[in-house]
Amino acid sequence: MTTTNYLYLCLGITVLLPLALLFVPGFSDIVEQLVLLFLSTNAR
Repeated sequence: MTTTNYLYLCLGITVLLPLALLFVPGFSDIVEQLVLLFLSTNAR
C-alpha cells in the first residue's frame, strides 16, 4: 500500500466514522456497547 492510498484510507475513516455515529442509530448503539464492554472489563 502506497503512502497516498494509506492517507486516503485514513481520511475516509476519519470522515465516515463520525457521520455514521451521528446518523445511524443502530451503529452508534453497537459502538457504545462495545466501548462500555471494553471499559468494564479493563476497569480496576
